[in-house]
Amino acid sequence: MKYEIKIALPLYKVVYSFLFVTIIILVRPIQSITEIIAPLETYMALLAGIFLADTYYQEFTGGRIDCYYRYCLQKKLLSVTKRNIICLIYLFILVAVGYWGFIFRYQPVYTSAIPEMILYAHTMLATLASMIFMGSIGFTLTNLAQSIGAGISGVLILWLAMTSSVMNKLPECFQLFLLYSSEAQDGTLLPYYLSRGMYVMIGVLLFGFNVLLIQRQPKQRKGWKNNGNKAEGRTL
Repeated sequence: MKYEIKIALPLYKVVYSFLFVTIIILVRPIQSITEIIAPLETYMALLAGIFLADTYYQEFTGGRIDCYYRYCLQKKLLSVTKRNIICLIYLFILVAVGYWGFIFRYQPVYTSAIPEMILYAHTMLATLASMIFMGSIGFTLTNLAQSIGAGISGVLILWLAMTSSVMNKLPECFQLFLLYSSEAQDGTLLPYYLSRGMYVMIGVLLFGFNVLLIQRQPKQRKGWKNNGNKAEGRTL
């Protein structure tokens, strides 16, 4: 597990993710606690898409793919699954840090009829759902193209589309970041869980689809002819 944590959370990823959350807090001022969910969920979903994009692709960039490719499928799946879970747990903790960071930075007013901890739970749960979906997109696109550039570009394009006004023309179940006003009509914004639940299911299916992608022979095989396929060459 220590090795998987080291691979999933290298220092540069911890640093840029923390700076990302800090910047969100500084550039998105709020007046009410009910406003926290909108910027936190959308931007943390973007971060998750980028953060999980290379949890398997690091074997390419680290020059270990020749050896890693020859592990049994069960071992590879267990290793990658651990890395994704570690990343999501870390990002979930970062969401909590960001939430309280907004509160400490702006001292927002609280006017909602809903208890504050319930709003906090809504923010955490909705953001987790969005991170699972966007994380699965980055992870899948990178593995499909065997290119980190393709994975991150796809995440950015999809995120821009899903945060644009175009999404308002689609049915509510397709609007990942949809919020609605509470029945109390006090300005409280609550997440629409039907759409988030659907996208979580899509995310789980995409993670499952990577079982096929991880079995593929790598296209970019640095040192493959010198190290990886000697045995294959003798059998031909």
